[in-house]
Amino acid sequence: MQRLRVMFAIGAMYGGGSERQIIQLLKHLDRTRFEPHLYLVSRTGPLLSQIPEDVPVHVFSERSGDARIYVPGLNYRRRIADYAACLKQTGCHVSYDRTFLMTLTAAAGAELAGVPAVSTVVTDPERGFAPVAGRFQNLKRRRLSRLYNSMAQVLAVSDGARDAAIRFYGIRHDRIRTHRNGVDVAFIQEQRTQQIENDWWTAACRTAGSRVLRVVSAGRLNHDKGFHLLVEAAAELTAQEPQLDLRIAILGEGENRTGLMNQIRSKNLTEQIQLPGFQKNAAAWYGSADLFVLPSLVEGMPNVLLEAMASGTAVIAADCPSGPREILDHGRLGTLVPVNDAAALCVAMQTAEADRERLQRTAESARDTVQADWTVQKAAAELEEILAVAAGGHGGIGKRAR
Repeated sequence: MQRLRVMFAIGAMYGGGSERQIIQLLKHLDRTRFEPHLYLVSRTGPLLSQIPEDVPVHVFSERSGDARIYVPGLNYRRRIADYAACLKQTGCHVSYDRTFLMTLTAAAGAELAGVPAVSTVVTDPERGFAPVAGRFQNLKRRRLSRLYNSMAQVLAVSDGARDAAIRFYGIRHDRIRTHRNGVDVAFIQEQRTQQIENDWWTAACRTAGSRVLRVVSAGRLNHDKGFHLLVEAAAELTAQEPQLDLRIAILGEGENRTGLMNQIRSKNLTEQIQLPGFQKNAAAWYGSADLFVLPSLVEGMPNVLLEAMASGTAVIAADCPSGPREILDHGRLGTLVPVNDAAALCVAMQTAEADRERLQRTAESARDTVQADWTVQKAAAELEEILAVAAGGHGGIGKRAR
């Protein structure tokens, strides 16, 4: 039986949640039924080394080069044309993309090539569209509305993101469904046992009679991830509890690194907070922490929260309109705090530190739930059926053997 060829598309291989989900799906797609390809706008990012060796990678900047002159919309049209050409050259039966910026290219290119398209909405667009859409936002929103309503299937990473996408883009209810992220639980639990080469993080209490509280957070260093709120909460906590040996590691890279460092220095928190950058063994940091904190202003379905839970670490998360509340089962599996509220983050960390036994029980329940309901194997199997239905016009290709 011929395998179904799928073109996965995303801008680059940075360390964000969408890129990590692409990597996981590429690794776990059933090779007896599917032949995955990967299309990138540029060959950049720390996750390039994690692309499976059997996945052909097609890169716009290498296939087409840069435009010699700037004409508004020219590069966009070139990317659409190149993506359509790539689909035809590879004989792909279906296109799959994540993030609305990639949808603008991939879904339009698939339409041009006559190939069915599936796209995933990865965040709440009512809050997450404007900060990253750049220029011509009204035009991009109208284009996305048309593309979403004409493609084979639209997916959303959470019920909240799905409902927001229906409102924001005017997507028909029968066109969009929820397809949640999954994590590689076995890999995370193996990785969490690795040693961390960071003396500041691993050292024992610096002062006799004090107690250590290790907190980790992770994500792209931008405003929407809310790390500035975590810094404010840390300043409050150290002022209220000077006996606490607080250590907060914020993993990741991004445009707001300098701003965060300046904020940390201005609060005299350089001994309490460090920015170790992107970490390949992130689960080892999660597993060695007492708490994982997600202070985001907006989310879709945060992978890092699932990964921390799979590591057996207790979590605190901002109660964004989509994502954390669904993952944490309305607070049963972790602490939810109001969005954009540094004081609430401080109180939540104080409460967690004061009752570590209860914290551990909640963390164990969260870990068991992720193992049962949030695996990448489950997410990949669901996506396989979605892709096979989308490419239904290709006869028996990609159908599961009976």
